[in-house]
Amino acid sequence: MAFAQPFLLCLGFYVVRALYDFYFLPAPRLEVEPSYPVPRGAALLLRCRGAEDSVRYRFYKQALEEALSLEDSCWESATPTLRHANVTARLAGRYRCHYDFHSFWSQLSPPGDVPVADFYEKPFLWATPGLSVPLGHSVTFHCNSSVGLDKFILYHGTPERGFQTLTPQSTDKNKATFPLQGKTEKMNGQYRCYGYMSSEPHFWSAASDILVLSGGGLPPGCRNTVLLHVVMVLATLGGLVPAQPDWVLS
Repeated sequence: MAFAQPFLLCLGFYVVRALYDFYFLPAPRLEVEPSYPVPRGAALLLRCRGAEDSVRYRFYKQALEEALSLEDSCWESATPTLRHANVTARLAGRYRCHYDFHSFWSQLSPPGDVPVADFYEKPFLWATPGLSVPLGHSVTFHCNSSVGLDKFILYHGTPERGFQTLTPQSTDKNKATFPLQGKTEKMNGQYRCYGYMSSEPHFWSAASDILVLSGGGLPPGCRNTVLLHVVMVLATLGGLVPAQPDWVLS
């Protein structure tokens, strides 16, 4: 009997290990909505996309510096979504999730960040040489803060159609520049910027006022090509038109 107990424990360990390897569950994908900084008081949705037959999901908030209480760092749900109707400061942070499949838990998902906005006053956004820029030309956005923010992100788009994020070419304390070269039609539209402190990467400012970039027409190279074609056509037509007799001019 003295030999049987360690043997059974060892056998049980290998059985559990074999089952774990057999039911190896890939990590799910964590989706965060909205995909831009969430204003305080707005709604937040976390979605954990894993196996369709999963019966439980857990969402974890990672501790970046100090330890977190269980109440503020772990939520369990019977559905793949976790909703927070009223976002507060405690929800800002980095999250992971995993799912339960027949009593086996999957690997943890890659992290997803939830930045919360409205912790600082909105930065000031402006553009040079202006907001009406012909195609092919360049425009530079400037984002400036009066509260000492040292990180800035420029958002292009709308909440309904989604955003493209642009990182600055240069950043100084309180300001950043975002040069856009060779403007295209796709670059037209709404722009807004946010700022935050590098020491607190999930606490963001309010959004700046929205700027709308516009302007069309042909790029400089195309204009020159079109002008050359027009000149050649006129020259060709001029050579085809017969000279008028002198009596017509009299």
